[in-house]
Amino acid sequence: MNPFAPLQPALAALSDGPEILPATGQAQEFLQQFDADEYYDRIRTEDDKKVSEVMETRPDRLYVDVPPLPREEQHVFRYFVDGSVKTFFLGTLVEHERNTPVLLGQLGAAAVQRENDGRVHVAVEHNRKRIVLLLNKSQVSDPVWTRALAALRSARSAIPMDLVDTDDEDPHNTSKSFGPNKEPRSRAAHKANWEMRLLERDLLRDLLAEHDRTGAWIAVDGGLGKEFKEKSFDRGFVGVIKNFSKEQVFELTSRGKTVRLSLFQLLANLQVNQRTAAFGRGEGHVVFWYIRIREQRHLEYPLMGVMKIEYPNPSRNKVGSDRIDHLSRALVAERCVTPHGKDRRWHAHLYPIYLSEEVIKNGFYSEEVLRAGIKWPGLDRRARSA
Repeated sequence: MNPFAPLQPALAALSDGPEILPATGQAQEFLQQFDADEYYDRIRTEDDKKVSEVMETRPDRLYVDVPPLPREEQHVFRYFVDGSVKTFFLGTLVEHERNTPVLLGQLGAAAVQRENDGRVHVAVEHNRKRIVLLLNKSQVSDPVWTRALAALRSARSAIPMDLVDTDDEDPHNTSKSFGPNKEPRSRAAHKANWEMRLLERDLLRDLLAEHDRTGAWIAVDGGLGKEFKEKSFDRGFVGVIKNFSKEQVFELTSRGKTVRLSLFQLLANLQVNQRTAAFGRGEGHVVFWYIRIREQRHLEYPLMGVMKIEYPNPSRNKVGSDRIDHLSRALVAERCVTPHGKDRRWHAHLYPIYLSEEVIKNGFYSEEVLRAGIKWPGLDRRARSA
C-alpha cells in the first residue's frame, strides 16, 4: 500500500492549471548545509549577545562542581523529548509569471519515558507525526491553494496532513540578525523546522500535566524560544542545546571589578562535572548555564563536551542555586551510553534524547519509498504529448 496515496488529490489540485517542473526522480531530500542547533540558538540570543547579570541566588561562583546524581539515588528526569524533520524537494510550481518550490516535510516529535528500574521505552501516546506540503501561497492563485488545502484536510491518512504557507513569518525565518531567508527552498526547510518545533511544544504541554501529578522532570532538545512563552510553560522542564551560539560575551562584576570574557574564555576553564554560573536572557525570562559532561583531553575542540541548559523563569526572579545544582547533577548523569560515531554531536548528547530522535527518524519513510509513492499527476501524459 502506498503511504503517500492520500497526497495525490492535493498534488492533482496543485497541478490543475499551473505547470509543474518536477524534481529529478520525483523527489530529492533537501539538506541544510549548516548546524541547525547553533543557527537557531543564534536567533534566540540575537538580542542578548552581551550578558551581565547572574540570575541565581548565589552569584559569587563562576564555576560550580556538579557531580553526577544517579537515578538510583534520585530519579529526576523521567521524560526526554526530541523532534526531527526531513524535507524533500518535489518540484517547482509555475503559474503565469509566478513560481514557488514545493517541498514535502515529514515532521515528528517523540517522548522517551524511563521507569524507576531504568528501563526506557517510547511513550506511545506522546508520539506525534505530521506530513506537510510547503509552498508560497502568494505565488499561486486562490483557487489552486483552496482546492489543495481541502484535498489534504479531507485525506484519509493515519498521519495528519496539511498545507503550509512558507511566506508566513516565524522566528526561524524573520530574525533581525539574519533577515528573511531569500532562497525559497531554504525558507521552506526552515518553516518545516518551525512546524516540527510546534509539535514538540504541544507534546511538552501534555507531559507537564504528568509533572504536576508526579514531579517528573522533562528534558527537551533545543532552547526555549518564543514557542514557549505561554504561561503554561513555566515549570518542570529544561531545554538542552548540544551546539550553541558562540557569539555571546560576558561582562561580570565582582567586588567592584568588571571582567569581560568571551564564551571561549568562559568555557576554557570549565572542568568536567562542573557548571558555570547561571545567567539571564530575555530580561531574565530564561535562565541559562553551561555544563561540561566530558573531559577536554579526550576531545578535538575545547567547546566539545559542553551542553547549554535553558530554564523557564517567567517571574524573572533569581533562581535558587540549589535547584540549578540539583538539575545539573541529574543531567550530568545522563551522558552515557555514548552514541559515538552515530551523530557528530555525540560529545554533548544526553543518551535518552538521542534515543527519542532515533525513534522519530526510524518512523520516517525513506527517500526510496517517497520517490516511488509520489507522482505529479499528468506528467507522463504531458511528456508523451510533447
